[in-house]
Amino acid sequence: MFNLNKLAALFVVFLSACTALEAAPRTEISTDKPSPSLEKIAEGVWVHKSYKMIEPWGLVLSQGLVIERNGIVVLVDTAWNDSDTEHLLNLVKETIGISPALAVVTHAHADKVGGIRALHQVGIKTFGHEFTIADAPARGLFPPGNKLFSNDNFETMTHRQNIGAGALMSFDLVDVFYPGAGHTRDNIVVYHRESKTLFGGCLIRPGTSKNLGNTADGDIGYWAKAVRQVAERFPDAEIIVPSHGASGGRELLTHTIELAESAAAKQ
Repeated sequence: MFNLNKLAALFVVFLSACTALEAAPRTEISTDKPSPSLEKIAEGVWVHKSYKMIEPWGLVLSQGLVIERNGIVVLVDTAWNDSDTEHLLNLVKETIGISPALAVVTHAHADKVGGIRALHQVGIKTFGHEFTIADAPARGLFPPGNKLFSNDNFETMTHRQNIGAGALMSFDLVDVFYPGAGHTRDNIVVYHRESKTLFGGCLIRPGTSKNLGNTADGDIGYWAKAVRQVAERFPDAEIIVPSHGASGGRELLTHTIELAESAAAKQ
């Protein structure tokens, strides 16, 4: 199994926004929005939250994960921009006592990879899907530096399938799974086995959502199947964390499937 202890001095984790935005310029954290924050949801697991003012929707929340075990920290997704990601890294160090050792990003939108330069500047190694690396520059965003599900990382994997839907990588702390296109063609999910926490990113909708949200880069016809793949791959998942709303249980998977099937039927 991938040994994070051996790579702790080398690495930290990954991705960009559910609204296809240009990369935000490096600025000081604005006083008109909350600063990035951490919320502990399970032993060794925190949800990180950051915000961006986007017209006409106003203040938009984006979430990722911070996972810690035995002195190793993994980051899932950045904050919206570099300055907020720098703030987040400082907060992780203050709260947990150590900095991330590896970063994984879940797709090529600004809410997931908008702060990736801040990670690179402190030497954190970032990982993303092959499509994320290709799509980020086309959207004015910096890509992660390393491919998941590739022969380049074969020695770090305990399990590997082809790049298509169903690709899985297992690390010491988490499983990274590509279910196929939904919100974007590159969306992946991250599962923390010990706490049974599944980070669904923007593929999974919160319970209060009435629609799929931003579908500009999505595959509405395949979205429901992608979520079913997630549900089948992780039958023990109990805590489901979406990018843009409250965490819940497996009902969020069912809810997203229903929204996707409804949207597909209207195409």
